[in-house]
Amino acid sequence: MSLPIACALCAALLAADLLARSLRLHWFLRGAGYRLPVRSLCASILFGDAAAAVTPMRLGGEPARWLGLLSGGVPARVSAAVLALEMVSYLTVVAVSGAAAAWLLGAGWWADEGPRLGARAGEGLPWLLAVIAASVGVWIWVRRRRARRPAAARPAPTIAALRGAVGWPLAVSVPLTLASIGARLAMLPVLAQTLPDPPAPGVLVMGSFALVYGQLFFPTPGGAGAVELLASAGTAGELGGTAGPVFLAWRAITTGVPVILGFALALRRYGGAAVRNVLRGERPAELPKAEAEIV
Repeated sequence: MSLPIACALCAALLAADLLARSLRLHWFLRGAGYRLPVRSLCASILFGDAAAAVTPMRLGGEPARWLGLLSGGVPARVSAAVLALEMVSYLTVVAVSGAAAAWLLGAGWWADEGPRLGARAGEGLPWLLAVIAASVGVWIWVRRRRARRPAAARPAPTIAALRGAVGWPLAVSVPLTLASIGARLAMLPVLAQTLPDPPAPGVLVMGSFALVYGQLFFPTPGGAGAVELLASAGTAGELGGTAGPVFLAWRAITTGVPVILGFALALRRYGGAAVRNVLRGERPAELPKAEAEIV
């Protein structure tokens, strides 16, 4: 497979992931009694991804998505309930999927990559220490910044909104979450097919899971440093190194494209002042034109 065709397929997977997550949020809102156009939710999610990718500890992600719902006319307490439930349900399915993947593929992955990871552990020790030091530094900086500028209190979620979103919307969200996870995990294996001798499918799936969802736990923006360390250590097999076309294309599609699209849409829909406030970790105070319908 040529690299341009693989990139085109990954772009389609990125669109499928965005659509699945937008539909999840759409149905949660419907259960809570509100309706927002899917295109508005796509913009909100893209902005959330972009803000999370460029801020330490992903601090900008939640305010960005919160701004998207508030700007659509969803009340603050309903937005708080829906976003909390949406996040918990998504992470629960991710955790279960990760456990299932480890049970089914973990032994084969370790048999193929364990010796290589062990051999490279010593070589990567200075880089690992540098990543740890940078992560600790970022954590301390964020803590001090929060202490100087405490964030506005988030409104308590309404029980009625939680009850409305917990029933059938939660059931509908499970297959949509699985579709989102599958689309994200498939990108690296697709790109790896451009290599003369791609790693085994199980190795690619396990490595893709570590690279995609490991970023949730790395404090540096976009998991910078830690993701490159995992890739260079051979977590997903031999991909030509972090400077190889497969890894660079994967990084560009999974991080670069959402950042560009997310900020472009946010500046157009919410304005520069609102975007700056989100990047500072502040909750939006002013609401643009409402689009939500009460159902």
